[in-house]
Amino acid sequence: MKTVSYTNKKSLLDKLKAKSKREANIFFSLCEKDSEIISTRRFKDVLLNSGLKAKDKRLYNLFQNLDAHGDRIVFEDFINIIRSSELIVEKALRGELSIPDFSYFAKNLDNMFDEVKKIKSGELASYIPPLANVDPDQFGVAIVTTDGQIYQRGDSEVDFSIQSMCKPFNYCFAMEKLGLEKVHQHVGQEPSGRQFDDLTLLAKTAVGQLNRIPFNPMVNAGAIMTAGLISPEDSHSQRLRYIRQQFGRLIGWSPKGEFSTELPRFNKDMARQENFTGYNNIAMGYLLMATGNLPHTKTKLHNDIHPDQDEFDFYSEPAVTEALKLYFSICSLEMTSVNFATAAATLANSGVCPISQDRVLSQKTVRNCLPVLQTSGMYNASGTFFQQVGLPAKSGVGGGVILIVPRLMGICIFSPRLDKQGNSVRGIEMAKKITSKYLVHTFDGTMTDTDRLDPKIPISKWRANSCGEAIWAASNGNIRTLERLVSEQRDLQIGDYDMRTPLHLASAEGQLEAVKFLLKQGVKPIPDRWGGYGYFDAKNNNHKDIVKEYEKLDINYTQASHLVEDPNGKTDKMAIYDDELAVIELLFAAFENNVEGIRTLIAKGVPVHAGDYDSRTALHLAAAEGCLEVVEYLVTHGHPLFVRDRWGATPLDEAKREKRKSVYNYLKEFR
Repeated sequence: MKTVSYTNKKSLLDKLKAKSKREANIFFSLCEKDSEIISTRRFKDVLLNSGLKAKDKRLYNLFQNLDAHGDRIVFEDFINIIRSSELIVEKALRGELSIPDFSYFAKNLDNMFDEVKKIKSGELASYIPPLANVDPDQFGVAIVTTDGQIYQRGDSEVDFSIQSMCKPFNYCFAMEKLGLEKVHQHVGQEPSGRQFDDLTLLAKTAVGQLNRIPFNPMVNAGAIMTAGLISPEDSHSQRLRYIRQQFGRLIGWSPKGEFSTELPRFNKDMARQENFTGYNNIAMGYLLMATGNLPHTKTKLHNDIHPDQDEFDFYSEPAVTEALKLYFSICSLEMTSVNFATAAATLANSGVCPISQDRVLSQKTVRNCLPVLQTSGMYNASGTFFQQVGLPAKSGVGGGVILIVPRLMGICIFSPRLDKQGNSVRGIEMAKKITSKYLVHTFDGTMTDTDRLDPKIPISKWRANSCGEAIWAASNGNIRTLERLVSEQRDLQIGDYDMRTPLHLASAEGQLEAVKFLLKQGVKPIPDRWGGYGYFDAKNNNHKDIVKEYEKLDINYTQASHLVEDPNGKTDKMAIYDDELAVIELLFAAFENNVEGIRTLIAKGVPVHAGDYDSRTALHLAAAEGCLEVVEYLVTHGHPLFVRDRWGATPLDEAKREKRKSVYNYLKEFR
């Protein structure tokens, strides 16, 4: 086997950095084994696995260049290729997209989807005939991040009727046309506490008087009003075309035909059925007219054209019928879960479509819409939903639910069986599962929760954050930091990849006060990977006062069992890196056989052989866990073979001790 020395790989990296440091780290992380080239196929796979799509407009030129380039890319060509695709590619290759650990995120979503799919409760909406005829078992989930990453599962490409999901967007379109103050002369902002189709229009002001306007834009009366506010001087076809085009821009459509995205489909039969059965809505239209707040042109009474008959021409106010016709038409638009997740992501992205980079709505419009959506978007279940899920959301009787995670992602869940409040049963359950797994609730910042994940950081970094700060603080005797972590209700007994805890490190480094503090907080001594307790860390390093503290406890301590075949053999140096948590993240990635996690850290400039507080490196962890793929990546990217940890063990020693035969045989060939 051809050997790869750390010196050779370091000289390659140094040579690349002399040309461009940032791009050098990225290119080096993608390098093929024993070479100075990267594979075109590998390059594409990394981008696609990050959640980006080949049809993404921002990547069109890049994929064209890659297809024309061939199978192998050298450094100079690599720089030119990535510069043709803006910063999105660099962010993807460095693990800096909205959801950096997208594969892990998708795996968790898949598990949730499979669980929720088993739910069969709820009933189809029956008051509009076409909705009563849809397949009740349809279930689709789509998530689009503010960087344009896309997750989709199930019936995510199936068109469904958007119904009341249009309401927040109608509200936005009206505000874009008229401004907040003008819109709220016609519709309020307060939760109603009433059914979505209630005929009551009166909303109380702050001083208890009555305003003759709808409660908010999320009830039907308010949505009819906002529809009536959108370009009332234009014809119906012009108004509907404008609405469809605005929705199209929200999901990445371009009037120039630059993107493959199509405009939302208009289901004329659905609109006609809405008209035939929407008696409450029609009544609301006339009540809105009666208040004088529905935009209209004053009509003069015409002369009687039947003077000799007991008959007169019955008049229907055009402003009412036009507002209702437009509202029914908008409710009858059809979109897929991916479409609507993109629209939700545009709201999450402060009005800029993540796919097209088109600013569709102003930041102010989005900021004014989301609070109303948060408090009133889920019908009579809005309060409960806000407390449990904690995200701005809107449902529709067509079975869809959208959720907005500001500055992160838009979510759309489609399943047509509804609960008694008219919300999708599976949609609500899926939303609960997402927020029970991930820290995305609006008020998650008010609590410390180490059981749920932050989707904005890689899983290895999340694990590093859970234990790393406490371990480093304990090893350095930083009591103030430990006190802060206690006040944040952090668990100071959590161990790292080797089950080394703050107590182990404080003992090993002779930090008596830190040991006393941890024991006083109820932290219990536990054994590490090798069966060793902090007692022997202190004893082996001659920290007698700490040993006495341990002897006060009624515990039978065991000593660690390390394997060091050749203590006087060759020794390589580990790298010292200033960002301690990044080092722990690197080792956690190796522990979990996460090659992509390691690659992104190398792309950010973390040395491949960076060592932690115990002089453990990624190769030690990969060898101990039997992660051959990681071992091969580390070695071929120049990780020295004979770095020794605190106890003198090399990665080869670790592989032998843990009986990792394939790793042991691989590393042995390099001796």
